[in-house]
Amino acid sequence: MVSSEVPTRRPRSPEEALERAMADYLRVSRGAHLYASEEEHQRAEEVAWDRLVAARDRTETAGATS
Repeated sequence: MVSSEVPTRRPRSPEEALERAMADYLRVSRGAHLYASEEEHQRAEEVAWDRLVAARDRTETAGATS
C-alpha cells in the first residue's frame, strides 16, 4: 500500500535556514544567464535577498534569546 501523505521535513534551525538562504541568493545572483529577461532575474534576486535578510534577522533574534 502506498502512503498518500506528504513527507515531512524536520524544521530547520535559524542557522540552517540562514545558510540555505545565502546559498539560494548566490545561486540566483550568479545565474542571471538562466533567466529569460533581466527583469525576471532582478525580481528573483530581490525575492532571494528578502529571504536572506529575513533569515538573518531570525538568526539574530534566536541568538539574542538564547
